[in-house]
Amino acid sequence: MSLDLFNNLLNNVKENKVVQNFMKELSDSLEKKNNELSNQSSLKQENELYQVIEIDEDGAYLQNVKDNKVSKETDILKDVLDKIGNDSVLRYKDGEYIYEEDLTEKFMDSLVDIAEYQKIKDDFINESNISEFDENIKFTIKEKEEDYCTLNYENEKEIKVPNALVPFWAEVGENLYYKDGKFNRDI
Repeated sequence: MSLDLFNNLLNNVKENKVVQNFMKELSDSLEKKNNELSNQSSLKQENELYQVIEIDEDGAYLQNVKDNKVSKETDILKDVLDKIGNDSVLRYKDGEYIYEEDLTEKFMDSLVDIAEYQKIKDDFINESNISEFDENIKFTIKEKEEDYCTLNYENEKEIKVPNALVPFWAEVGENLYYKDGKFNRDI
């Protein structure tokens, strides 16, 4: 008897237009999302730089340093995969990924530990009065030096900022904004 009740209930659900419409919309939505992911599975562009964010058993997840888009790449040569680790820098050139050893070393050298970063940040806040700035101010990188970046803001005013507080991949001419104690790229 309970089996008949279940079958009747199942048939009623199948016939219910609301459920049918929901199932169709859900199916269409999942298919659309799957197509978007398939189309974004590789974002390689000639001569662009990518930073390794995670190595997987059959490739690596790479982040484009200009726009921060992430893709999983499975066509990285094995000898390149064997040399790299997280935060390594690769360049896509002539149809393959090339390990940028010098650029990776430069990036790694730019990293500071948490305590040192906090000291640099606190000193900068105290010396510059940045906390009094409107968070809507856009800063433009005017110059990058060994230890500092010179940023322009509001009618060519300038401020010197320690490189540790500026995103490594930010370039001269690029806009930044300051929020929650750090500078961010305006991508």
